[in-house]
Amino acid sequence: MSTTTRRIDHAALFAVLSSLADNKQAVGRRYAYWCNGAPALEAAVAAAAMTQDELGHARTLYPLLDNFVQAEADLSQVEPETRTLHYSLAYLDRDFAGWADFVATNFLFDTALTTFFEAAQQSSYEPLRQRARKIVQEERIHEMHGEGWVRRLARAGGAVRATMTASLERLWNETLCWFGPNDDPIMQQLYREGSIDIEVPVAFNASNKQWELTGALPWDRWDAVGRRLG
Repeated sequence: MSTTTRRIDHAALFAVLSSLADNKQAVGRRYAYWCNGAPALEAAVAAAAMTQDELGHARTLYPLLDNFVQAEADLSQVEPETRTLHYSLAYLDRDFAGWADFVATNFLFDTALTTFFEAAQQSSYEPLRQRARKIVQEERIHEMHGEGWVRRLARAGGAVRATMTASLERLWNETLCWFGPNDDPIMQQLYREGSIDIEVPVAFNASNKQWELTGALPWDRWDAVGRRLG
């Protein structure tokens, strides 16, 4: 970064960008294993393409961190090669136990992050706005892949369906919690400032086509800094 460039002092935006970059990086690394381990050739090809997309998205987001005053505390944290902080979901700390975990991540969390980027396509922060539009375009295939495989595994019934359901249930709460509680100061600040145009979603009610809270979420385990469950 040029020494003549003035860094932005915006802790909320820095925190969310850090989480987005770390989660994209973590998702990409988990997807990468399944380039060779997917249950079908077309799934392996899709896994390879999505791995490349996710890691590419992370590589476009990490450099933005260097634009913030908050990065000055430790400039090594703006490079994925030297970064030691990991603000990604706890679910992504471990290798996927099976293909169902891949599908659950693709269907739930990958799509949740895309929801955020859709809300950032008109962001008042231009670097995020530019990246959001490209990311949303590339994520369309991911969404189709996730929906297709959830239907496929659900229709299989028996143990296959049960495994798929268990993977979705394990990831469900943490995916919803990533957006923060309704009074989350970080997301609320970004919303007020026009950095994102979104109201915190939790679950979609198809009858009235609105996002609603359908059950208690484990906020007692919520780590607001890392935006993950402890």
